[in-house]
Amino acid sequence: MPSNSLFHFITKIINFEGFKVTNYHFITENELLIQLENQESLSTCPQCHKVTDKVHQSHRYRVRDIPVSSFDVFLLVNRRQFRCNKSDKVFSEELNFFKKRRTYTIRLADKVVKEVLETDLVNAGKRNRVSPAEIETILKELELDLLEEKPKELKRLGIDEITHLCMW
Repeated sequence: MPSNSLFHFITKIINFEGFKVTNYHFITENELLIQLENQESLSTCPQCHKVTDKVHQSHRYRVRDIPVSSFDVFLLVNRRQFRCNKSDKVFSEELNFFKKRRTYTIRLADKVVKEVLETDLVNAGKRNRVSPAEIETILKELELDLLEEKPKELKRLGIDEITHLCMW
């Protein structure tokens, strides 16, 4: 059984605030599965904003993360569902390091986007074990995020269509 200091070390490497490593094992000789647990026992209802500790059920998700050394890293994350004390409705806790219905972390998506911009889609997908369809989804989500960030108070935008590049 691994020591607590080793779990603490891996928790520091993974670096997801509020989460700690509870176990790990090697899936293959170059794939590492790290089990994470949320240290917070409470969650806030998204509808009424009341805090609850009533866990309704739990679901384990396996998501890909950025590699560590020569190991492909997979995270086994317990996403809990809570029951609201006030409305009695069930809701899932929010996890800030991966989006709902995604099999990869946000930081892996960021890494893939950087590599796609520097090289090409096929090679970036191969290096990160991400399919072209997943890369397309990542890019579409990035587009939606960027559209939300555009200036809302902008009334006019001037563009100079004549530019000269002088090489002396």
